Amino acid sequence: MAKRNKPAVQRYHDRVAGRYDDIYDNAYWLWHDTLTWDHLKAHLPTNPAVPVLDLGCGTGKWGLKLAKSGFSVTCVDISGAMVERARRKFGESGLDERCSFVQADICDLSSLPKGEFSLAVAFGEPICCASSPPKALKQIRKRLTEDGVLVATFDNRWAALDYYLERGQPKEMEAFIAGGQTHWLTKDTDEQFELHTYAPSQVVKLLERCGFEVIDLVGKTVLPMRRYRSYLEDSQQRRAWLKIEKRLWRDPAAIGRAAHIQVAARVAGRQHIDR
Repeated sequence: MAKRNKPAVQRYHDRVAGRYDDIYDNAYWLWHDTLTWDHLKAHLPTNPAVPVLDLGCGTGKWGLKLAKSGFSVTCVDISGAMVERARRKFGESGLDERCSFVQADICDLSSLPKGEFSLAVAFGEPICCASSPPKALKQIRKRLTEDGVLVATFDNRWAALDYYLERGQPKEMEAFIAGGQTHWLTKDTDEQFELHTYAPSQVVKLLERCGFEVIDLVGKTVLPMRRYRSYLEDSQQRRAWLKIEKRLWRDPAAIGRAAHIQVAARVAGRQHIDR
């Protein structure tokens, strides 16, 4: 596909694939990833023989972690460059036999079998980056088994209010609050893909409309530790802040200030399909 014909989200991720891991290689992201995994662990399938999906796989961070936990993983990303990075990482780890790789838009998973996967993870907000989050969720729903679970992250709408306040444009903020749409803040306007944001209650409603039942929802992160990365350099301090974060991340009021929302949702009854 010619570059000019690629979606902006694909163009951006193709360009940054080579340095993507370096961007997220610091004490804050180590702390952040520990939270992600600690929440996910409670929702891992008990039967490792049933395959799992890593949607918006990027360079394969979570797919690789799932493979090391004994699962067969299908890694999916809209960016071919990201898929190749993930493939290389699996090869270097000697786990390539446990993984297959698919370049696909999350809104069109027709190349994947229906009712096949016991778990789908979608970290890094690929559903929010989709052209139609409801369409993406319905595509995911069809690929899961009858008791399958989706664990995904969503951009919290209320976390973006400061950005619009700093711009000093109340009409812009009003439009954002009403619609929840913004864009990725990369300098190249050709790569500024649309982002869909949701308040915590809206995440629940969205998932329910698309055939899921929410079983757990946390804010991530409630503590704004990106501003205080130096606090996380020491492993003992990381554990102390982790403990505090976990005391807060299920509090409905505290979730409202979190940058992202991480949710686990199981497949609801068949009557919800294509609603």
